[in-house]
Amino acid sequence: MGKLERVLKLIEEGRSITDISRDLDIPLSEVEGMIKILESMGYLQLIETGDSACERCPLKSICPGSCIRFKGRIYQFRANKARK
Repeated sequence: MGKLERVLKLIEEGRSITDISRDLDIPLSEVEGMIKILESMGYLQLIETGDSACERCPLKSICPGSCIRFKGRIYQFRANKARK
């Protein structure tokens, strides 16, 4: 099994990028690069997050929002790329 397949399997298991880096003993930047490759190949799809959570927050009138906004990326498996 190649590195890309191992990364995809660990993502499928719900592992974090940090966990994958540690488990495979590869730099975090390499894992991030492999995730971009998997995305370009259609195995993962980036989920766009909006500011809707901030709009519903009762503290929005006093909060700048930058302290609690999620700044990471969320991916999901693409349905049309079934694993064999």
